[in-house]
Amino acid sequence: MLKENTVITLHPEDMFRLHAILLDEDRDAALDFLATVIKKKADAASKPHCRPVFELERGKTPEFITDRLGYKDE
Repeated sequence: MLKENTVITLHPEDMFRLHAILLDEDRDAALDFLATVIKKKADAASKPHCRPVFELERGKTPEFITDRLGYKDE
């Protein structure tokens, strides 16, 4: 399922490559960059992820964990 927004991070090497592609107007390199760098990062960013610790209630085991372990917090 697609998220409303997807954020990807580019390493400095990827940014240099992107700028070189744009300066050279290299269509083949652009397609290769999209297929090898952007697609991979976009796919990884759109997969379900663990929730950050700051989103969990303090001192309480999240329900998705207790359900997997077969017990509930009291």
